[in-house]
Amino acid sequence: MGLRKTATCGLLALSTLAVVACQKPATDATANAAAANAFETGSLRAVVIGDGLPMITKEGDTYDGLSMVVLEAIRDQMQTAPQAKADSFSIEPVPVASAREGLDKIRSGEADLACGVAFSWERQTSVDYTIPFANGGVRLLAPEGNDGTPASLKGQTIGVVQDSVASTVLAASLDDVQFKFFEGPEQALAALKSGDVKVLGGDSLWLKANHKATAPDAVVVPERAYARSGVGCVVGDATPKLLNVSNLAIGRLLGAYVDNDPAVRSEVNRWIGQDSAIGLSDDQISKFFRIVLATTAQFSNQ
Repeated sequence: MGLRKTATCGLLALSTLAVVACQKPATDATANAAAANAFETGSLRAVVIGDGLPMITKEGDTYDGLSMVVLEAIRDQMQTAPQAKADSFSIEPVPVASAREGLDKIRSGEADLACGVAFSWERQTSVDYTIPFANGGVRLLAPEGNDGTPASLKGQTIGVVQDSVASTVLAASLDDVQFKFFEGPEQALAALKSGDVKVLGGDSLWLKANHKATAPDAVVVPERAYARSGVGCVVGDATPKLLNVSNLAIGRLLGAYVDNDPAVRSEVNRWIGQDSAIGLSDDQISKFFRIVLATTAQFSNQ
């Protein structure tokens, strides 16, 4: 699969979806970041936040999920990069309790990247976003009969993960509501399951993946999301060229799915395919991947 490469930053809007392959202005690398170049150490330090399907799930000491599928593709691409100096490459999970902690670790050079992150312009000022590998939207899990519109939510208390894109979008979109903030996705889901909150706001994929296990009688609303955005990886300055290699890896992963590679389709479909809690068909996934590949206009030179 051929990927067109140019420099700096590109943005194309597709109806309500922003497809972004964007690099922030260069900053001076810290001594700590320079010493931790993943191409030299062979250790790709990846932020993981709790247990938030479909992007990440933890069983014992191991992690799985759609984000891990992407991280494995990036790791494999790093091994063949011209700047690779390590004998072998591995993914080193960096567990954090909150989105803010994870972003702080990436900005400081204590971690290299995080995958499964919804795009926001505010975050893009301090971290780089890869091209997206999923399409997210801000919705709610609410009791049946509540259609998720502003009128139906008046007077309600809505649980949200602190510092998430959903918390910002819903705060700007809703009046006469109260918000209850949770440090991470696990705490938010537990509060909904226990009845501590009756309504939970978040990314559509996350809500759908945890719907049956957390609140089977609730509904994902509204029909039209409050906001939509691409979901990709955020990359810091610790490892130069990591953004370029990550974009190439994600592009090839998406291309392999579109080309009906059985191994890639099996891995992706486990988390968002027809038989998963998300329930997307192969055609739906392929259509989105084709849009990303066809409309992401710029890649930084490797």
